[in-house]
Amino acid sequence: MRESLRLQLFLNIFLGLGIIVISMSYTFYSSMKIQTIVNSQFRKEQFYQKLQYEISEVRGPLLDYLSSRSSKALAALLIQEQTLRNMVPEQTPVYKSSYRLAEREIFFMLTNYLDMVEQAINMKRGRAINEYTQIYEDMEKMNAHIARRIDSISLSGIREQLTAYESVIEASRVLQFHNLLTIIFAFLFSITWMLFSISKVTNPMHRLAQMAEELSTGNFDIPDIHISSVTEVSAVVEAFNNMKNDIRRYITEIQRQKSIEQGYMNEKLRNMKMEQLLKRMELYTMQAQMNPHFLFNTINTGVQLAIIENADKTAAFMENLATFFRHNIRERKLIVPLRHEIEGLRSYFYILEIRFPHTYSFSLDVQEDILDTCSIPALILQPLVENSIIHAFKGAHTGGEIGVRVRKEENMLLLSVRDNGSGIPREVSDSLLKRYTRDQEHTSKVMGLENVIQRLYFFYPRNREVISIESETHTGTEIIIRINLEEEPCIKL
Repeated sequence: MRESLRLQLFLNIFLGLGIIVISMSYTFYSSMKIQTIVNSQFRKEQFYQKLQYEISEVRGPLLDYLSSRSSKALAALLIQEQTLRNMVPEQTPVYKSSYRLAEREIFFMLTNYLDMVEQAINMKRGRAINEYTQIYEDMEKMNAHIARRIDSISLSGIREQLTAYESVIEASRVLQFHNLLTIIFAFLFSITWMLFSISKVTNPMHRLAQMAEELSTGNFDIPDIHISSVTEVSAVVEAFNNMKNDIRRYITEIQRQKSIEQGYMNEKLRNMKMEQLLKRMELYTMQAQMNPHFLFNTINTGVQLAIIENADKTAAFMENLATFFRHNIRERKLIVPLRHEIEGLRSYFYILEIRFPHTYSFSLDVQEDILDTCSIPALILQPLVENSIIHAFKGAHTGGEIGVRVRKEENMLLLSVRDNGSGIPREVSDSLLKRYTRDQEHTSKVMGLENVIQRLYFFYPRNREVISIESETHTGTEIIIRINLEEEPCIKL
């Protein structure tokens, strides 16, 4: 059964501390015993010294009373007598010890001494001079004898206690030596037990470190570690083995998934190439599809101008018309400089102003310093203007306003086409802004707003706000294109 590391540490600590506490407790007990012996002897010495003092205090009041029969002296004598009687124990059992027998003898002599004091007082009251004189002399003799016995018993008590004190001191020295040996043993035992416990932890950890080095080199085929250690370390070893085996399985699974993903990416690349070709064909189709009615009207307008006006204006008109056709039909690039797109738009505006001199007004606000530094997808502004001409002013003959604004704000290029036409219903604008997927069927006609929206989604798939429509009924519509200049279009041919 595996032992817990915590349990081993607790046993190690408590065992060492227990041995030290027991040895220190015994040492403390021996010291207290020595103090008890010394204190006992000192208390007895104090008692005998006080006893001698109280006996000597009897002589003065007794002599005054016998000589003058003073009531004050009698009162002091009686108080001193009572004090001495209180110092005599009520019972004095018989002991075998000579020291205890001597104490018992002193108490008997003290009792007789106090009885003689009472006899002397009574003889004084009876005016028996000879009798209380004799009693006083006997009391003096007994007083001297008691003093000698007290000195004798004090000396013998000191000798008796000294013998016990020496034996205790000797035993204490032996105990201290044993305590020192016990402490040394406890220290060595604790160190040995601790080293053993540490080795049960460090050895598996060393094996784990070696296995970790092998794993860092990519070798996951090394065998598992099997070590019987404490519960916590064994749990770590087992978890490490499981982790190594799980990583090995994960690597195998990742390699298998990688091969599958590689095939998927190859297929996706082929699909993207097909989609590129599809988009290019859509652009070329849009460039090739010109509104025959528009061509007829514009050419007819040129013919009429040639008849009723001078050749200069007709030449300018035809030059702009040729520029516009060249811009829309001959250009095969998907991404063009901003200047190229704006020049085509200006030619388109000139043609529209000639066609609709009193119906529409056009404005173009472009930040000139960005014309040569920014690039955009080809043909994204002219279709939006054409969409406004066709749909925004149905039935209107005057008052139409169409404005194009191009500006740069930090890293964003903002292009907006705004009109004051009838507006686009919300459900229609939401439908136009939906992204087409490859599974969806949509019209093959590539002119107009819908084509611009889907091409922008294709060029900038990560920009969710590349184009937006803001419209209110009978107020107008603004289409805003936001191109992040730091983001490369997904196709650049």
